[in-house]
Amino acid sequence: MLEDKAENKTVFSRIGKRWRKSIDRVKEYEIREDEQTIDREFIPSFLFSLEYQKAQELKGRLLEKYKGVLLEEAIQGERLRTEEGSCFHIENQEKININIINPEKAKEKILSNLKLIYGIGGATEYFLKKEGYRTIEDLRQHPRFGLEGTRFLKTINDNRSEVINWIGRWFPKSHPLMLCASGLWKKEDFIILDIETMGFFGRPIILLGVAQVSANYISTHQYFLQNIKEEVAALRGFLSHINKNNVFLTFNGRTFDIPYIEERLAYYRMKGELGNAHFDMLHFSRRAWKKELPNCRLTTLEKYLFGIERKDDVPSALVPEFYETYLRSKNIGPLIPIIEHNQQDLITLANIFSRLHKEWQ
Repeated sequence: MLEDKAENKTVFSRIGKRWRKSIDRVKEYEIREDEQTIDREFIPSFLFSLEYQKAQELKGRLLEKYKGVLLEEAIQGERLRTEEGSCFHIENQEKININIINPEKAKEKILSNLKLIYGIGGATEYFLKKEGYRTIEDLRQHPRFGLEGTRFLKTINDNRSEVINWIGRWFPKSHPLMLCASGLWKKEDFIILDIETMGFFGRPIILLGVAQVSANYISTHQYFLQNIKEEVAALRGFLSHINKNNVFLTFNGRTFDIPYIEERLAYYRMKGELGNAHFDMLHFSRRAWKKELPNCRLTTLEKYLFGIERKDDVPSALVPEFYETYLRSKNIGPLIPIIEHNQQDLITLANIFSRLHKEWQ
């Protein structure tokens, strides 16, 4: 057992050294002068010169403010210890009011859409409803659509996750009916997820943020790496929240966060099943507000929808640079906006989810 632990420490040390060499060679953002030259819809690969300048000024102020301060003194948290090592765990709770359609109403809305059955389009649905087939339950006795209707009824009763896949075969992933399906779960089942990384795929995750709602409170858990060797412990902390009944709530997590975590788990040969049902707020947000807002970035949504304008925030593209400054200087200043940025992302995600339910009901 002791030999295994010693071997793990050696492996993680080698990983850390390789990563430090590679991070120096690549910069994953580009500074642009003209705000009209690029589409800033989601990927934060570009920074405008003023944005970059403000971030550098912020970093300088933070380095001065937190000189000689320990992370435990600035951020309330504690060390999470696992067999593979430890990481810094930050837990917070605050009040929140989440609107979500109740399971019975969600089921009723889904079953009233006959177009979920193969062979039924808009016109056919119209005539079927005139004939008295108002729900998929009514279709059980239909000579042509009865078999498929019965199969869907079994699915919605026995396999909520498969309902999402079924809806996705006939409607876009941003369709209100897809969001409606989230009502088949209790709000306590949702895992709100957001990660901060050292760049794009192949680099370490430095912070895994998880939030869950219970009653009128949202609890956030953040697993933070004070050095690269703590990534396994942070992944363990994240996995402790996941079970087969959970459903993920993310912002571009289907494309980025979940595949990224799966890649890091595979890198360390860790087991973790992340095939849970998944609702990605980026797609719904674009459908709901793309024509009304300058873009559908998370910070833009929270500004226009909830009147929140972040102060001293670090742009996502500069998270790796801020973290690298911390590693080189051992000054925790640049970490503070990374941790605050991640926590605010989790809360904003919950609020967007609630707002969409309210507007689309």
